[in-house]
Amino acid sequence: MSESESVEHRAERDVGRLLVIGGAEDRGDSDTWLILPRLVEIAGGSDARILVCGSSSRDPERVERIYKEQFETLGVSEVFESQIDDRIAAESGQLLDDLERATAVFFTGGDQLRLVSLIAGTRFGERVREKLWMEHLVVAGTSAGAAAMSSTMLVSGPKDGTVRRADVTLAPGLGYWRDTTIDTHFSQRGRVNRLLAVFGQNPQVLGLGIDEDTAIEVTPGKKFEVIGRGGVLVFDGRVTHSSAPDVADNEVMTLTDSIVHVLAAGYGFDLVSKRPILRDGTVIPSGAAGS
Repeated sequence: MSESESVEHRAERDVGRLLVIGGAEDRGDSDTWLILPRLVEIAGGSDARILVCGSSSRDPERVERIYKEQFETLGVSEVFESQIDDRIAAESGQLLDDLERATAVFFTGGDQLRLVSLIAGTRFGERVREKLWMEHLVVAGTSAGAAAMSSTMLVSGPKDGTVRRADVTLAPGLGYWRDTTIDTHFSQRGRVNRLLAVFGQNPQVLGLGIDEDTAIEVTPGKKFEVIGRGGVLVFDGRVTHSSAPDVADNEVMTLTDSIVHVLAAGYGFDLVSKRPILRDGTVIPSGAAGS
């Protein structure tokens, strides 16, 4: 086996998973849950060890306790609470020891800017990235915890805006999933304009709008699959023209040949070819008709 083949084989073997959740995942009755059981399954089933990070919340201890009880109901063998309320806590030796034992990290909802401000660049934040790519760690997040995973993070924007630079506020995210922008509660809060405004200014990104009680399970660098009860809108940012460099912040942007895919549960997306995947695993080629 050549050196390049060895590296490729190792990357395929060791890379973890992302589970990116659109928020409001069903937690009313464990018999109806779809998404959290899937997280437990890919994190090791009864051997799963999940570290819950509620730092995006103003009351992280309460939120972490709620999810701890839910994961224990699903049979998780060990659940850790991170209790990161400042950047010093994100350097804690005990926290890093818990992370080494964990098979999954789960970021709760709240405020994505708060989460990134607390953990980006810390030993905890960087070790999560290393374990995702090299040690099979599963990294999951819901609502703000999902939005923070992207490299270009959507912080805020009105649901009734239009496609203008003034209608979105952006910041660097954690970058666990590069060249993406993730928006959550998507159909429920009418957020199409927000992602159009984002990729009009960042044509290299893939915009992902995820409905509530819906998630995408991502094999980084390869593909993702939709699970849950809603849909996922995929906005391919490779437009042929964007007027973003030439208009004022409060002027409407022009975008041409923007591509949008709507994917239901069981469908997927090839991250290499940037094409949808049917439920039988077939990748729809570009320009296909009648598929």
